[in-house]
Amino acid sequence: MTESEARWVWYGGRRSLDLVNTRRNREADPVEYLCHPADLADWLRAAGLVTGPREAVSDSLLADAIGLREAVDAGVRAAVTGTAFPSAALRELNGWLAAVPARPPQLRLAGRVAVLGLPPCPLRQVLSDIARDAAEVLGTSLRERLRICPGPGCGGRFADDSPAGRRRWCSMAVCGNRSKAAVHRLAVRGR
Repeated sequence: MTESEARWVWYGGRRSLDLVNTRRNREADPVEYLCHPADLADWLRAAGLVTGPREAVSDSLLADAIGLREAVDAGVRAAVTGTAFPSAALRELNGWLAAVPARPPQLRLAGRVAVLGLPPCPLRQVLSDIARDAAEVLGTSLRERLRICPGPGCGGRFADDSPAGRRRWCSMAVCGNRSKAAVHRLAVRGR
């Protein structure tokens, strides 16, 4: 993994949540990972959403992607806290959903075998697909599985895909482990 890829996290469980997690520790001391157009290009490639030749990302597309990301986050926060869905976030998401038509899957030949896949598309379409993913989560009962990690300095957004629906941490390997270690340290001190 390159240093550039190390800044991305994939514990969201949905591409729209992984996009939201490009800004971390939102509640305390936010860390922004989409600072430059090249950062968005790197994230799209690392997410596997762009596989062809590297397309240039404009400043305007970066600003639009951040607007989409923040609308998704506003929806996640509303779902987690049980508050009203913000009308500005609804307008932003609906704008993305209406902007670019869906890409129908296509069969292509790989040697002599047909393989199902999506055709290459412009970056704006990729972001529209992320908006569609967010709509599938925020606009259905899947919203009940949305969580915000309570880990200190985290606040990662994720979809709880555990069978019992009791997942608490963005990642047991990171925040869950830190919490267990802190509880253990307190127990040892209390002896």
